[in-house]
Amino acid sequence: MKVLPAFIFCLGFFACTDRTSVPSDIIQPDSMRPILLDVIMADQFATQYILKDSLKKDSVHRNVKLETLQLYETIFKLHGITKEKFRKSLDFYASRPDLSKNILDTMAAFENLHRNDLFNPKPAPRLSPVDSLTMHRRDSMTRRMDSLKR
Repeated sequence: MKVLPAFIFCLGFFACTDRTSVPSDIIQPDSMRPILLDVIMADQFATQYILKDSLKKDSVHRNVKLETLQLYETIFKLHGITKEKFRKSLDFYASRPDLSKNILDTMAAFENLHRNDLFNPKPAPRLSPVDSLTMHRRDSMTRRMDSLKR
């Protein structure tokens, strides 16, 4: 009989907890999305460009892992977090597939929405033709007028 009240208490305790809340020492999902996106882009850059460049015979031998870690440090400084906080947050989201699925689905939706913008070439800005001779004359005339006024 004593087990039943303890069971009801535990059931009530676990039923009242909020499973969608994120602890305060963990990076919130809205902030984690751009950080994770930058980390994924850094990995892509490292595998596509740094690794291929380091395989060339005439290039300087680079330590790809070290350069990737430097990219990560730059990302962490950019977002104002530490490596430890990112690692702790990443472990938290790995243990909570419901929250990490939401983050990854939002990132995939953003990428699908902006895929055409990312791959289409951007038009070159139009520059107005400037006559350097006219500009020089105008500047020299202004300087002469200023010198006469003094």
